Amino acid sequence: MNKRVVWVDYAKVLLIYLVTLAHIPVCKPIYDTICTFLIPAFFFLSGYFFSYEKYPRYLPFLRRRLKSLMVPYVSLALLAYVFWLVIGRHVGDDAGSATPWWSPLAATVLGYGKEMVQSVPLWFVMALFVMENIFWFVGRCMRHGGFVLLAVLVAIGWINYRFVALPLPFELNPALTCMPFYLFGMMVRRMPRLMPPSWVTFVPGAAAVATAVITNDHVTVLTGRYGYYPLFILGAFGGIYATVALCRALARWLGDLPAVRFVAKSTLVVCGLHLVAYTLLKGVMVYALGIDIGVLPHSCLPALAFGLAGLLCCLPVYWVMDRYAPWMLGRWTAKGKAGDKA
Repeated sequence: MNKRVVWVDYAKVLLIYLVTLAHIPVCKPIYDTICTFLIPAFFFLSGYFFSYEKYPRYLPFLRRRLKSLMVPYVSLALLAYVFWLVIGRHVGDDAGSATPWWSPLAATVLGYGKEMVQSVPLWFVMALFVMENIFWFVGRCMRHGGFVLLAVLVAIGWINYRFVALPLPFELNPALTCMPFYLFGMMVRRMPRLMPPSWVTFVPGAAAVATAVITNDHVTVLTGRYGYYPLFILGAFGGIYATVALCRALARWLGDLPAVRFVAKSTLVVCGLHLVAYTLLKGVMVYALGIDIGVLPHSCLPALAFGLAGLLCCLPVYWVMDRYAPWMLGRWTAKGKAGDKA
């Protein structure tokens, strides 16, 4: 079993919390900052654990990714779909929706995240699965120079952004755009000098993010909205450096906390079900507490608290699935006895 990398657990917790905030959404300055680097940082973390040594042959790699990504993708999409079919489309923003019952299912199979009204955030899982399978072949070119391949992948991402107008199935658009961040994660694992100590990288990384937020348009990876592409790349890599620096510092100061480890393991469940939790929480706010949910969108403190509440609501669901239905998470052994790392 792979030894856990403690700072990665902190990064997963931080990033999944930012996901919950992005889907409220939180106030505009924080929202724009989050969207500048959030998805690239997730791809970077995934690439950090990619290894040809572990999977030198493609078919075992494919089987592993089907189990660890596609099984949870389908399980969580179906859970969210049942909730949407029975409750979600009759209340809140989807009340009176003309979306036919079969449309979210078709979108789930074909990988069109915008149409997955039951749980749009699951688009990332499909994009990661597709991108990793492409990368298994493309990444072998790294032997000819990692930085050359990185530049080529950035160029491919720009071509995809600039010239591919139609949304491709299986989330191919964001998969192609975000492949360089996945490669960079692999490069950092192999060449740690690319990621110097925290105090060296945090301030420049944060400054790069701030520059991109101030000078670029709002970034939405799912819809291919990147603004000025070099600024998107600047903000994405800056956010990666700042995130790693911050989380390495937290790991040094706080150590390997069981609570952080638990939340880090639950990120797929939080990704797939936090919008379901939001619907339930809004119902409690309106009908039990008499609170106007209009205070949430584009707010600061209310949105920060609501996002945290949505995340916490998903944790018991993860615990139940992990203990009693681990197969839904792509494992056949309960309570984390199977390996978690990709």
